[in-house]
Amino acid sequence: DNVAYPLQTSKTSQTEIREKVAKALNFVQLDGYENRPATKLSGGQQQRVALARALVAEPKVILFDEPLSNLDAKLREETRKELRSFLSELQITAVYVTHDRIEALALSDLIAVMRAGKIVELGDPKKIYFNSDDRFVADFIGRANLIKGKIAKHQGEHAVFTSEIGSLVALNSQNIAVGEEAMLCVRPEFIRLAPKQVAEGHNLFSGKMESLIFIGEAYEGEIRVGETLLTTTIDPTADIVEGDTITISFDPDHCFLLSV
Repeated sequence: DNVAYPLQTSKTSQTEIREKVAKALNFVQLDGYENRPATKLSGGQQQRVALARALVAEPKVILFDEPLSNLDAKLREETRKELRSFLSELQITAVYVTHDRIEALALSDLIAVMRAGKIVELGDPKKIYFNSDDRFVADFIGRANLIKGKIAKHQGEHAVFTSEIGSLVALNSQNIAVGEEAMLCVRPEFIRLAPKQVAEGHNLFSGKMESLIFIGEAYEGEIRVGETLLTTTIDPTADIVEGDTITISFDPDHCFLLSV
């Protein structure tokens, strides 16, 4: 009855109600729980019941307020994938409120990043992640290395950027003027150990490996270049240890400049 409530207030047949409730419960992996009292469910299960109740009426617009927050990591990942598929299948417009950047990027066609009750940036998830227009958004939507410097010259859609770690080239989508101070943003996954043959034009410099943390699929590393500490993601099979001097590089197309 809990899940069926939105349908019971409309002229829906009992047969259709049973079918839709069963489909919704199957989606949130609560098959066989149809007659289980809410007080006998765990917190995560209660959250899934609420999700099923919201979906069962197949509304045109639905508001999700952090619906996956009480689920364990594995179930959250599985449900996130299923939710995306389910919403696409039903052609439902969803407004999804979350502080989880992975959920935001994985589920959205359009992201609105808010700060102090105001929308700071609105755009395509890839655009916001790879080439944000705002420093707060760039740092909020994912791990970011932010490097201070000044625009030395324009170079097509890029700009040469003088910084505390040297001269770098980055996308200049904001068309920041020569001589203006700016901030370069590069994601950790784009800073890589330099191969013997580095592609022409790539940013290249040496540093000291300050720390390495093994997280399974990768190392999370910190590299000191002068006074700057850069965070990077490194292949777990890489033959390096803390204290090594290494050469790293990143593609000018994989970093971008922000006004300050």
